Amino acid sequence: MSTQHSRKNFFAKLLGLIAVAGAVPKLFAKSAEAPVAPTSAVVPFAVRSDTRTVARSGDSV
Repeated sequence: MSTQHSRKNFFAKLLGLIAVAGAVPKLFAKSAEAPVAPTSAVVPFAVRSDTRTVARSGDSV
């Protein structure tokens, strides 16, 4: 039984190698300290209208 050499296999192996190379340092890295909570309060995201916006019609562009 022989393995077929194709672009699909090449890119699959290359992607796997890149994924392993990216994951290995994270697995062996030691954290220096526990993560510190931020001291300032986090403001939740809110959608606000902007008074500077201009309503345009579809044919003005």
